[in-house]
Amino acid sequence: MNNLRKKLKKTNKPLRSLFYIIFLIYLVSFIFIVKSLLLLSGIESFIRFIIIIILLIILLIYLLSGLVLLILKKHRLLILTSLLMSAFIVINCAGYYYINKTYNYISHISKDKILYTTNLVTLANNKSIKKVGMISEENDVEGYILPKEYLEKNNNNYEIKYYDNYLSLLNALYDEELDGIFITNNYVLIYDSIERFTKIKTDTRVFTVFSKELKNQDLLISTNKSVTEPFTVLIIGVDSKYDGLAQNAAFNGDTLMLVSFNPKNLSATIFSIPRDTFVPISCNNDRSNKINSAAAYGTKCMVDTIENFTNITIDYYVKTNFKGVVSLVDALGGITVDVPVPDYPKQYCVQDSNRVAKKICLTPGVSKLNGEEALALSRVRYAFARADFKRVQNQQLIIEAIVKKAKKIRNVNDFYNVLNAVSRNLDTNLSTKEMLNFYNVGKSILAKGNLKDNDFIDIEKTELTGYGLTINIGKDNTYTFQYYESSLNEITNAMKVTLGLEKPDIIKTFQFSVNDIYEPRTVGHTTNIDAKKEILPNFVNKTLNYLDNWNKNININIQKNYKEDNNCINNTILSQNINPKTLLTEIKTLNVSICKNIDNNNSNDNDIINKENENTDTEIESVIEDLLN
Repeated sequence: MNNLRKKLKKTNKPLRSLFYIIFLIYLVSFIFIVKSLLLLSGIESFIRFIIIIILLIILLIYLLSGLVLLILKKHRLLILTSLLMSAFIVINCAGYYYINKTYNYISHISKDKILYTTNLVTLANNKSIKKVGMISEENDVEGYILPKEYLEKNNNNYEIKYYDNYLSLLNALYDEELDGIFITNNYVLIYDSIERFTKIKTDTRVFTVFSKELKNQDLLISTNKSVTEPFTVLIIGVDSKYDGLAQNAAFNGDTLMLVSFNPKNLSATIFSIPRDTFVPISCNNDRSNKINSAAAYGTKCMVDTIENFTNITIDYYVKTNFKGVVSLVDALGGITVDVPVPDYPKQYCVQDSNRVAKKICLTPGVSKLNGEEALALSRVRYAFARADFKRVQNQQLIIEAIVKKAKKIRNVNDFYNVLNAVSRNLDTNLSTKEMLNFYNVGKSILAKGNLKDNDFIDIEKTELTGYGLTINIGKDNTYTFQYYESSLNEITNAMKVTLGLEKPDIIKTFQFSVNDIYEPRTVGHTTNIDAKKEILPNFVNKTLNYLDNWNKNININIQKNYKEDNNCINNTILSQNINPKTLLTEIKTLNVSICKNIDNNNSNDNDIINKENENTDTEIESVIEDLLN
């Protein structure tokens, strides 16, 4: 070793310094590239190991060869070798930069922290606040935790009343039982589709806003199932006024897709759940409501509700912001879509991403859409007779077009622009390692060979069959979608087949005609119609005889309370304690108030009998109409 030092001291000092500097820089770059390669857990482990070995061998070769060339005074060859090492340093640094940049984008898809915001909201004409309402659930960040902290910080002496759900809270505000309520910052987007609150933006005003960045309280622990095994993922489309998903837990769950995927045979089943589907909401004491209402309570409530609805475990969820569609499509340079022909052309102009009404108008036919136009197509409902069902199909068109365009990315800058848009506008409980494992799924797709636009994954689409029914929820008559159990069972069975939990039914017979175009049957589009649900009629001003005849086939418990009064028609119904259009399945006892004349003589009774005979046909028609509705 001493001899080596002595020999090195006799070498050319500038070249010796150059050698040491190049060696140390390469050593540092080697450490950084190894560190970044180790981040890519689960991706080509053997190849990554080989790359690290090769880079280490290059380091050792340069060390040994450089020492020898210095001692032998092969200066020109040493300079040439150092230049070559400089090239490897550049490669290492570039590799480190791009690997870490990609990793950071992916790791930020899962939001660790959220800016939670609660608003103290009053009616627009309210001048003072004394009584304030909030949610009673102590784990609700925006409905309970932040309001409590705000009240403590500001020493407010409001009279506080607690409610177990947001609809009751809003109804109490509108009924002027409260002067103000604490509610999420997204309350307008969430509730303006409900009949009573269609003008909520102008009906209310925000008295104060209180925000705080906290650890994401709604980040559900995944089942840790490997994405190389069959798994399920819930895709939630969020309608938000923000570009990004780092603000607010409550959202408007306009799009719900439950996907079962089998990476072994590259098959998938997609279940698009209509937003108005009437189901028990798990975090609202299993009270039934439209399924998208679960979004007001956060992701966990939505996941739990859909798991209970389908009886299928959800391994992962991906929450995507609709407004982020604009950024994503624009980053791709636009997408090509065959825009469908509307049933009602005048309704083909819709809001833009900033909620400016009728700003974006769509043109049927093959078109190149920018971000705003793509978002408009994914939102439009009223231009089609089948409304939400057609919107789901349009959203699938947008997704397919985005995937097609993304496959054509060849520019590094375009790739990072897309990745940036995705990172800001996605949230998921997939860990970074699990997301990186999708590389192996992609490799399986490439290995399949025939990579045309749509045939690399066998996708089985579904359609939940049912009927529309306007029912009373709270104090409002609300449109709901009532599904057929037989249709749901067929869809969930298909999903379990994809997951390998059920064996497929083998079709042993098949008939077709050469004159007909063959179309595969949509799973869930069943003709096995279940009995439709019945709703409560309005009995006010109807006769007791009408009520008794109606109840012969229904057989619910009716409590009859007679009110003595000569100013009403004897035996007519004055009031009922349950609102009309309430589902009969939710009624245990119906209390009705019935008129009883104090001076009830025979002539009066005869008048009543004559009155009933005159109205017999009308009442029969009313019964039939109520049953049909």
